[in-house]
Amino acid sequence: MGIYDREYYRGETRGSAWWSGASPVCNAIIIANAAVFVLQNLAKLRPEGEFISTWFAASVEETFRNYKLWELVTATFFHGGIMHLIFNMWFFWTVAREMEPLYGSRDFFAFYLAAGIFSTLVWLLFALISNNPATAIGASGAVTAVGMLFTLYYPKREMMLIVIPMPMWMLMGIFLTIDLFAALSGNNRTVAVEAHLAGAAFAFLFKQFDLRFSRLVPTRLARPKLRIFTPGPREPSRSRSSSPSRSTASIGGGPKSPSVSILPEEQLDARLDEVLAKIARDGRSGLTEEEHRVLQEASRRARIKRSDRT
Repeated sequence: MGIYDREYYRGETRGSAWWSGASPVCNAIIIANAAVFVLQNLAKLRPEGEFISTWFAASVEETFRNYKLWELVTATFFHGGIMHLIFNMWFFWTVAREMEPLYGSRDFFAFYLAAGIFSTLVWLLFALISNNPATAIGASGAVTAVGMLFTLYYPKREMMLIVIPMPMWMLMGIFLTIDLFAALSGNNRTVAVEAHLAGAAFAFLFKQFDLRFSRLVPTRLARPKLRIFTPGPREPSRSRSSSPSRSTASIGGGPKSPSVSILPEEQLDARLDEVLAKIARDGRSGLTEEEHRVLQEASRRARIKRSDRT
């Protein structure tokens, strides 16, 4: 994930914390789903309100045969009832507000949309094979993908199943097992369980093969450039301490590793991913001296970037 998308690298934000906090995309998705639900139910008060199923819900007839491919996206923002909406958005908020700062708003939003499209597409393929005329709406496929991604990072995080605490891996395992049995039995046609399973599979592949949008799509030209600062032999150090623990050179008499201060953006980005993943897994106490230097260098470059804006 790009260091420009990380929370500590963002410049000072303005406006409400709801939009400028650590998870603005998460908040915006929840608001969008709630607003669409209100409009959806207001439209149903009119006789012609059924146009929603024709133009926005996903179905084999409309999406495939009538080429309304936008329904792969719009179906994710419609819900079948108030409890459907509340459960999806509650679970989404629980896990997404930690995933967005980890990946950055842009990559997280791309992940959410791609997961919604993929899960809806998989459900449509199964509906086509089984000659199922039903329509599908709901964010469950995309929300399951976010939940699965959260589980892959924090499998031991304790969650509540009604009133029973359990680790996240067990909670997600229960949900997916129920969905799998329902899909294999073919009895539950009121829930798009294939979309849930597809969302979980998408999240696994996303993390396994690092399918971030910023990595797959060349966007370097649109990004600000980093200054690479290499102190010369005569340049005095600005640090308050000349302690070896803060030096960018390797410690000891063994082979010296490249100084993080001269690493290009791509390599620093990759090292930063590893360090943040380790912090999420084990905490900061287990970081090595080199890993601390990676964090310090990323923060230093962030300060340079912010000073360039002023």
